[in-house]
Amino acid sequence: MLKQICDVLTALRQYLHQAHLCARDKGYAAHLLLNDIYDRVSEDIDRLKELVIGQSGDASVADAETSLTGALQYIRALEPTSDFSQMLKNCLVLEQTADELLQRGIVFYTENPGPFIQGILNALGDIDERRLKEVYLMRTEVSK
Repeated sequence: MLKQICDVLTALRQYLHQAHLCARDKGYAAHLLLNDIYDRVSEDIDRLKELVIGQSGDASVADAETSLTGALQYIRALEPTSDFSQMLKNCLVLEQTADELLQRGIVFYTENPGPFIQGILNALGDIDERRLKEVYLMRTEVSK
């Protein structure tokens, strides 16, 4: 479950990076907003991967090829684009997918207690709350 969340967040991070690069002609505020969201998604991925390693002892989530392969399944499901508005819409699709996985993760770990559960639940809750705020900010940017 945590690996899936990391995969979709890695795909989101990639799309945010592309949108951030293309936002320069949309104004500096859009560029900064996407850069900030990109940084926070990177921090969320790092936090979750540390929890996965701590929970299972399996460091394979830290492997770059494995991370990118997992993210590609989500990226390939989206229409390729160089259009800024479509990039933001793709980001919102990935945000929705992340939210669904986060909610399932919260339910799963609540029903299946074990080591590191409180830390995992806290992380998933924090990330889910942040995702909701960032979806609002991106929707505001799409409507401009």
